[in-house]
Amino acid sequence: MKTNFAISCIALFVCGFLCAQNRITIEITSSPEIKTGACILMNAQKNQFFEEFAAQLSKDLINSDWFEVKNLSFKENPDIQAELDTALSKNNASILIICKGEDKLKTQVYNTLEKTVLFKFALDITGSPVQLAHRINDEIIFRITGKPGIATSKIIYITKMSALYNLVMADYDGTNPDNLLSEKYIINYPRWFPDRKKILFLSYRRTFPSLESIDPSTGKVKTFLFEPGLNACASFFRNKNQAAVVLSRSGKPDIYLVNLDGNILKRLTEQKGINASPSVSPDGEKIAFVSDRDGRVRLWVMNANGLNARKLGILSNYITGPVWSPDGEYLAYAVRYGTGMSIEVYQWSTGKRRIITPDISWSDAPSWAPDSRHILFTRQQNYTNSLWTVDIYTLKLRKIADNAWSGCWDVR
Repeated sequence: MKTNFAISCIALFVCGFLCAQNRITIEITSSPEIKTGACILMNAQKNQFFEEFAAQLSKDLINSDWFEVKNLSFKENPDIQAELDTALSKNNASILIICKGEDKLKTQVYNTLEKTVLFKFALDITGSPVQLAHRINDEIIFRITGKPGIATSKIIYITKMSALYNLVMADYDGTNPDNLLSEKYIINYPRWFPDRKKILFLSYRRTFPSLESIDPSTGKVKTFLFEPGLNACASFFRNKNQAAVVLSRSGKPDIYLVNLDGNILKRLTEQKGINASPSVSPDGEKIAFVSDRDGRVRLWVMNANGLNARKLGILSNYITGPVWSPDGEYLAYAVRYGTGMSIEVYQWSTGKRRIITPDISWSDAPSWAPDSRHILFTRQQNYTNSLWTVDIYTLKLRKIADNAWSGCWDVR
């Protein structure tokens, strides 16, 4: 089945159904800065649960930055054809989402222009209304855009309160923060393990900065790496049980390959100067890193085996913290061209670059969302840190948490 239709001036094409899941993928062929108008109709009795669910679903769709929710209403016995006409003519919405609450929550998504069902699915009504809305939202986003939704994802970050450093996990929008660890010594740079069941972080508990892990379900902390000197900057492979880390066991910071038990497998960089901040590409073929081997701190990319290192032509005063987008299309990093620090995005296929925090004097520590559209970063203003997200297309900013830094999004 193929359907051509325009959504909010975006030419969208239905690419096809994935047989088993009955999913469709829509390719956006114009600017993603243009949002698609959508209406939400709750075909259910109005009660506290469904009111909370509908409000959260609307918020999640808006936060995806793919949609503009034009209207939200409750009707127990709706006339579907009339609702399609109203959504299009009155609200200028090209998508109508109908959620019907029974033993399961049944969701149907309509194209109001052609008055056809794009897709439908049903999910068990389990958990809180907020959690259910997150699940429905991400299913809708994936079926329409072909990209993961972000509503069910989690973020981790560091705070400091009452002389204690805290490792915190929260929902994607900063709500429901959960303190996982509190210590008197410095902890920093948390990173999700590939299975998202454990979190790695930098710890100053002992003589040298070490890498430790915590199981959020139990709170148990274990040593991952404790080599003499520096232990830092871990980036995991998605397709094998390995990670690239920075160790100074040779006398200077270099990048090493380790397994998930913390055993060193191979030294990847042996050139002069500092080699740090590794980021493994999603396909596991490349590692981006920063190095001053030619006298200036520059962004480099090498093969995953340490060979064929090449420098990217970014002539900045300083650069750090590169990270690949989950789809492998972009590198984000913190860069200084003048006196401030900005987040810049580099498109791998074209070499084109764009600063995505142009109006912020100091921003660093970027971390990609699962959708490869949003970036979590640390903003410093008046010597105070806070966490924000930015849409790389529209540059829309959202504050996530105050007194917080070193955020990391879980990428599934």
